Amino acid sequence: MTAGTPLRVGFLHVGRERSGLRRYGQILAQEAARRPDLEVVEADAGGRGASLSSLKRAGRALRRADVVHVQWKLADWDPRWGGIPRLELLRVSNGRPMVVTMHDVFERRSAWERQLSPGALGLRRLGRVARRLVVHSEEERARLDGLVPAHRLELVPHFVEVRGALPDRAAARAALEIEGRRVITLLGYMTKRRGHRLVVDAMRSLPDDVTALFVGATISGREHVGEELQAYASDVGVAERVRFLGYVSEQRLEQVLAATDVALCPFRVMSASGALATWISAGRPIIASDLGPIRELDTMEPGALQVFTPYDAAPLAEAIVRALAMATREPDPNVAALADRLATPRILDRYLEVYRAALAG
Repeated sequence: MTAGTPLRVGFLHVGRERSGLRRYGQILAQEAARRPDLEVVEADAGGRGASLSSLKRAGRALRRADVVHVQWKLADWDPRWGGIPRLELLRVSNGRPMVVTMHDVFERRSAWERQLSPGALGLRRLGRVARRLVVHSEEERARLDGLVPAHRLELVPHFVEVRGALPDRAAARAALEIEGRRVITLLGYMTKRRGHRLVVDAMRSLPDDVTALFVGATISGREHVGEELQAYASDVGVAERVRFLGYVSEQRLEQVLAATDVALCPFRVMSASGALATWISAGRPIIASDLGPIRELDTMEPGALQVFTPYDAAPLAEAIVRALAMATREPDPNVAALADRLATPRILDRYLEVYRAALAG
């Protein structure tokens, strides 16, 4: 790279076609492509479990980049081996300085999890191979303490998309067949840590005109999670007021965002959340559980997130009732202010600092 020439940033895309991880990298690449001082190079290594030859080709295709941006979620890099063989193949086939954004950074409690597990060994190797590792919160930084070199860690909050006007609210509600209802919605893959069951429990204490929408599929191979949840909703008598929409198209998602009165993020544990970022972009009132990453976001813009505690159905139901009473059709001003702080162009500015630090390192 010489003075006056655009910085060439390579983006490696890997993982499930519909995954938030893949979408994260694609959105950053699209934003970077709009910058006159950047040149974007993209390569797709395929889905989860893609062949080593596909990864090798992708690595070679990114050789002309000055710095390569990689998204890291162990499930996409082969958890049996801590992702190490695939990481080494990328390192050898590409050879460019790497910036790696860490996703699904959860606490490792036992000595085995922190020192001897394949995931821990993979993290230690990643900490030596990558020039910079990006986390989304101070909580995530603390979870990686002792696993990767602290001087290589950078904090870049999860971006919030700049979203245009949502569809007409009345038309969206008609399309979803929820006219005359008050609507609460939980977005994202149906996993036990996301809080769907807690919402079902809370529904028992909510007025009969409240409908909950669960938007998101179960993870492949774990369909039983959704089936058990639907059976539970029936057992406790709220099945008629809980709608399971599964995976939805972008158009359908826009209708859901427009039709929702209050957004729910009742996570039991969390790393960064693309679903939360989507709600912030839509400006809807947001109820979230009392977790470190949530508190960090609320500190940025006090009042943007309505936190309930303790983690139980009764406090969640009470928070929902309060939020529904205050909700309007207009965007929540505190949420909108947080969206502006975390807008994708601002977050890309922060990534540019990280890319340059990686090159200098």
